[in-house]
Amino acid sequence: MTVSNNNLDVLPQLAQGGRLILGNWKMHGGVSANSELILDLLAGGEQLPAAVACGVCVPFPYLVQAGELLGDSRITWGAQDVSCHEQGAYTGEVSASMLSDFDCTWVLVGHSERRAQHGESSEQVA
Repeated sequence: MTVSNNNLDVLPQLAQGGRLILGNWKMHGGVSANSELILDLLAGGEQLPAAVACGVCVPFPYLVQAGELLGDSRITWGAQDVSCHEQGAYTGEVSASMLSDFDCTWVLVGHSERRAQHGESSEQVA
């Protein structure tokens, strides 16, 4: 699998006071609906000012799809969670290095829903 993302290109503009807009898919979508939404994002994404970075955080099963559709566009992609463990017997967990394999630029960490529904604390997400 090879996906490409100009993911690190957005960091200088953010460091210079740029803005970041991230969309969170939550647990919605499917392959067809995702394609339609991503194509709509691509159509509008080219109109963003240069100082604005844009990305989407999709459920784990759709990382490849997001990467393939977004490719080298200005819209980056990421995941909705990451494990605090790098490897081991943690069924259902996904490590940062695994996400890196998908060229994820962003990961949502410490989301209020995860805190409420899974009891995640500030210490766990720090």
